[in-house]
Amino acid sequence: MPKKHPVTVFLFLWICSALLASCDSPQLPTPVPTAVLPTLPPPTNTPLPPTLDLSVFTVTPEPTATLPPPPSATPTPVNEAVLITVPDEGANIVLGSDILVRGLAERAPTDTVWLTLEAANGRLLVETQAVTGDTSWEAGFTVPPFVSGTGFLHAIVRDEAGNPVAESKLRVNLVLDTETAGDRWLALSHPLREETAVAGFNLFFDGMVRNPTDNLITISVWTDNCQTRVARQSFVLGTSTRGFYWQGFVVIPHTVSGPACAIAHFGEPGTENWREAQQPIVILPPDDEAAKGVRIGNPPAGSTVTAGQELLLYGTALNVSEGPVNVLVLLENGRIIGQATTVSDFWGYWETPILLPFDVEGSAEIIVSTGEPDSEEYAEARTSITINPAPTPTPAP
Repeated sequence: MPKKHPVTVFLFLWICSALLASCDSPQLPTPVPTAVLPTLPPPTNTPLPPTLDLSVFTVTPEPTATLPPPPSATPTPVNEAVLITVPDEGANIVLGSDILVRGLAERAPTDTVWLTLEAANGRLLVETQAVTGDTSWEAGFTVPPFVSGTGFLHAIVRDEAGNPVAESKLRVNLVLDTETAGDRWLALSHPLREETAVAGFNLFFDGMVRNPTDNLITISVWTDNCQTRVARQSFVLGTSTRGFYWQGFVVIPHTVSGPACAIAHFGEPGTENWREAQQPIVILPPDDEAAKGVRIGNPPAGSTVTAGQELLLYGTALNVSEGPVNVLVLLENGRIIGQATTVSDFWGYWETPILLPFDVEGSAEIIVSTGEPDSEEYAEARTSITINPAPTPTPAP
């Protein structure tokens, strides 16, 4: 019998088993045992690394970047300027009156405009702040009664700190009106504004006055912008409740020359009883070619005299102390009614009396001269007077 191969037997048995299984009732699948998870070992406590102590470290901050400032509005530069437009140069301003001064100004918004009134010697008489517009300004004030003669309106632009940044000056004439000046005033007729005086010679002053304090008038000459007094003379007057004429002389030192101020005053400056009159003059040295001339002190221009009476004439002759002073009195028709010749003293003072005829009346002219008419040394002065008729003699009883 042939030997069976083991693989063949295995296949035969497996086929038979399958056939039998298909003929029997179905069987439930055999449950698979539940998987058991492996048991983990208990956790081991592993220590954390030590905490880092930050306090032991010094933190150096990084420098903060400086940001540029935001752009700011740059103010437009202003070239400050100021101008007085009202009143005009040389205008007459009456003492005691109310005036309004106007002008133009270019200034910064924070600048202010101020106005002052000053005397010829710089003495402050009024100071006030102006009302301003965009390019204009105005200021009003009452002119004080204390000083007559030459004055100056002074407009000043001041910055926020009060410093002057622009200014303008205007010359005015401070005029005395004797009808409205009250019961105390002083007027100066001579010297005239910018009159020429000569060092070493007399300077003639005259004018009108009413109720002078202590019946005393002082005349003086000042140099160095009218700050230094170089000559002074005081004299006592009579008393009167009405205005009356006054005159005087002062000798100018031979060492001074240049611009100066001629001043007459009474009372203490700055007080209610103080009155002053000023005029700028020019003093020439004796060797100047223009340092010559003649002045009439008496009679004052426009005076009224009486026929048949003696008329005293006097004045100053500048730089002609060695030559004669010739005096003529003529009527309007050319008739000579009086003449005389005299000389001046060392300081230039001269005087001479003239007796007027009885039979004259009307306007007359006085001519005072020095030197020959055709020479460079010739100088003359003229003034007018009115001659009233001589009084009618009273018949004897």
